[in-house]
Amino acid sequence: MSSRIWLGAAITWIGAIFFSSTTLASQWCEAAFTKLSDLLFGSSHGYPSYNVIHLIADKSVHVVLFLVLGVLLWRALPPTPRKWAIILGAGLFVGSCSEFLQRFFPGRDPAVRDVFINLGGTGLGVVLCLMLARRPADVDSGKPDPVSMLANK
Repeated sequence: MSSRIWLGAAITWIGAIFFSSTTLASQWCEAAFTKLSDLLFGSSHGYPSYNVIHLIADKSVHVVLFLVLGVLLWRALPPTPRKWAIILGAGLFVGSCSEFLQRFFPGRDPAVRDVFINLGGTGLGVVLCLMLARRPADVDSGKPDPVSMLANK
């Protein structure tokens, strides 16, 4: 796949990240968490670790959104010695903008700690790509390794 397609995917994903800053996205996530919690535990707030699980779920969304951003940017950008730094800078910028956008939506809580969690997610995406790029291919099968193909470029 060409780097232009990956760049388009990254830009689209940034749009999804910015949408996640809205009140509507927050309401959808809260409703999904409540339904899943009810399904797994019987009552949304009836168990002692509800707040801890809610916090972990909330911050996991940040990590996953930005991990995917890191992978998409890895695929979109040409190989350079400082590619990782460019991707981390982009993750920091997008994460900061995302948190800033929350100031304009009722019920949203922008936080500096979330910017760092977003940066950590981007970093995990970069580390994943670096690890996969260094992974040896299975030369015995004669097939291209799809995981390494994702990381390399």
